[in-house]
Amino acid sequence: MRLNLFCFIVLLSSLLHAQDITNSYLEERHIDSLIVLFDRHADDTLTAERIARKYIEKARLVGDSTKIARGYTRLSFISDRREAIKYLDTAIQLSKNSSHKNFPTVGYLFKSYYLYENEEYERSLQSALLAYQSAREKDQIGHQITALHQINDINELWGDYQEALEAHLLTYNLLQQNKNSEQYAQNYLSSLEGLGRSYVNLKKPDSALYYFREGITEALKAGDSATYYAFVSRSGTALFVKGNYDEAIDSLQKADLYRNEFNNYYLPYFYYYMGNIYNAKDEVGKGMQYFTKIDSLYEERGVLYPELPEVYDKLISYHKERGDDEIQLDYLYKLVIVLRLIENKKRNINKKTVNDFEIPKLVEEKEQLISELEKKNKASSTNLAWALGFLLVSFGFIFYYFRRQNQYKKRFENLMLNTQTEEEEESNEIEEIGISPEIIASILARLKVFEAEKEYLSQHVSLNEMAKDFETNSTYLSKIINLKKGKNFSQYINDLRIDYAVEELKENTTFRKYTIKAIANECGFKSAESFSKSFYKKHGIYPSYYLKQLEQAKN
Repeated sequence: MRLNLFCFIVLLSSLLHAQDITNSYLEERHIDSLIVLFDRHADDTLTAERIARKYIEKARLVGDSTKIARGYTRLSFISDRREAIKYLDTAIQLSKNSSHKNFPTVGYLFKSYYLYENEEYERSLQSALLAYQSAREKDQIGHQITALHQINDINELWGDYQEALEAHLLTYNLLQQNKNSEQYAQNYLSSLEGLGRSYVNLKKPDSALYYFREGITEALKAGDSATYYAFVSRSGTALFVKGNYDEAIDSLQKADLYRNEFNNYYLPYFYYYMGNIYNAKDEVGKGMQYFTKIDSLYEERGVLYPELPEVYDKLISYHKERGDDEIQLDYLYKLVIVLRLIENKKRNINKKTVNDFEIPKLVEEKEQLISELEKKNKASSTNLAWALGFLLVSFGFIFYYFRRQNQYKKRFENLMLNTQTEEEEESNEIEEIGISPEIIASILARLKVFEAEKEYLSQHVSLNEMAKDFETNSTYLSKIINLKKGKNFSQYINDLRIDYAVEELKENTTFRKYTIKAIANECGFKSAESFSKSFYKKHGIYPSYYLKQLEQAKN
């Protein structure tokens, strides 16, 4: 009897599971039960997507914009990051005026998380700030603390370590005053990690280890292996600062077996500490292998890491000792570019934090615990000078450097005075290329329109596509550009883009605030490196130098 009953229960369970994935079953379910059903099937993305879309469909029928937003938020959970961000934007837009306690806050929070994972830190910070403001309006302490962690983490990457510690301590104290808030356990682990990281950055390893070990204990209690190994890895960084190099390597390598569980920032972080540990152990060659991997990551992703200037300085010193002049010059070029980009990033993040963010009074007892915190990560103007200083000392080519700087200055002055030829004189020897004057006139007219409408700013410009648009063939177009412009097609397009960049940077103050990568994209280049090389080829200076001189002239 018991066996038959057991078989009946198993059969009934399987039938119910089969019903879960039929359209008729979804149609019959009450709208609110679909969310529970989604969470149950979240691992089966195809089924989960059908459930979420049915939920959205039903929400539209009843005209509930908050529920529609909840449906799009659920869709973001099972989508790749880019699609997830689009779904969250829809959810935010739908729920901006919602009275629900969780919306649009959760949309901003998840968007900030996905952008952080995508290494888009400025946009991630903006979403975290909006999440914090929304949580304040809804009086949701748990969401406020979650947003504060996200804000603190981003500012810690690019800000002042002492201020980062103070922000983490304030958030930790706020959390302790609200242990009944939502997501307490998750926020507690985030606080422990943030505090430990700050103490590592401030070279206080014992304090860091206290918080990391507490994190390990909590992760073991929760049975959370990914978080456990994250704290094990962090402990390795504190052990490195403490000088326990073998223990540090052991912790870092143990955790590295679970690298797929960690975020995109993990690899440069891991390589950075492994490289430094081996350097400290006088195994410099091995250390440089890890630093070279960080350079490869930067080349591959084009994403800045705070450690890059130190990494490039050590690579330069290493190759100087080996007499690898060309490699030194390559790393020098990258360092100058990276320093400029990092200064811009710090400035942008600092400005956004100061302008958009302050922590108000959230908890009151007999005395006011928190009244206001202004996050002012002052961009230090001395950082760039310090970095360039140790670069010049380690590089050892002082005479070469200053001579080159003088050349750059002269080239900058020439550029500002427009003394360089912007256009080549037209040739009259039309017959030599075997094209009729009518066709030449037609193509030149089309080129004039092409330049006037700035079509060269598209990243998809090609000789063949232009020839089709001009209703001619690529051979004619190429010959006429060579003859009339005095350059090949690629150089013609790049020169137009560089001329546009020069004028925009000179006249447009907003444009000057962009990163080199963003400027390159705006001008039609696919990478910051190709833009910088084209700029140097045309004007003899790099765009970073041109920007610096413009700022100095402005001041």
